[in-house]
Amino acid sequence: MAKTSGSLLCATTNTMKFNLGRELFAVHGIELQQIVLDITEIQGEDPEIIIRDKVEKAYAATGQPVVVTDDSWSIPGLNGFPGPYMKSMNQWFSADDFIRLTRDLKDRTIFINQFVAFKDELETVVFRHDIPGKILEEPRGNYGPPILKVVALDGDDGLSIAETYDRGKEHEAERLGRNAGAWQQLVGWYVAHKVVAA
Repeated sequence: MAKTSGSLLCATTNTMKFNLGRELFAVHGIELQQIVLDITEIQGEDPEIIIRDKVEKAYAATGQPVVVTDDSWSIPGLNGFPGPYMKSMNQWFSADDFIRLTRDLKDRTIFINQFVAFKDELETVVFRHDIPGKILEEPRGNYGPPILKVVALDGDDGLSIAETYDRGKEHEAERLGRNAGAWQQLVGWYVAHKVVAA
């Protein structure tokens, strides 16, 4: 086992995702450092293939152990749509567009498929956690891209994701316990396998 430093790179442009990981690593005295890389992401319907390619490219660009994160969104009532394409959907759709698309669905369940990957010179590991929620009947809140205004995650008392951020509740301990599963898996694995006590 190679001794690690007290910091680790995280290649992401998404401050929300980075802050989630930073909070969890900080508990163990590990500083997660955000870097922005120009990574061309492959397109496809398998999110694990996408994130494995992404972390390979991030490692090639940095030459250092690195973490990347990615989300895929699945609406069972729409046969799993939009999958890994939510980033594009947020550019094309308004919150009202999402409501119109899902208005007639009897099953309003939605899942965030949260992926976090780590790579160093020895190995690549990928962790996944599925976060359940419901599609709302109307947009609520101001924070973030359109989809966050129309989805309430289970356990958030009916608040849209945007509203939880508007109210500063996004990193409450109980909420982190429910919604940071992939990050928690990574942190636990990293501490067990990559950190050597002084």
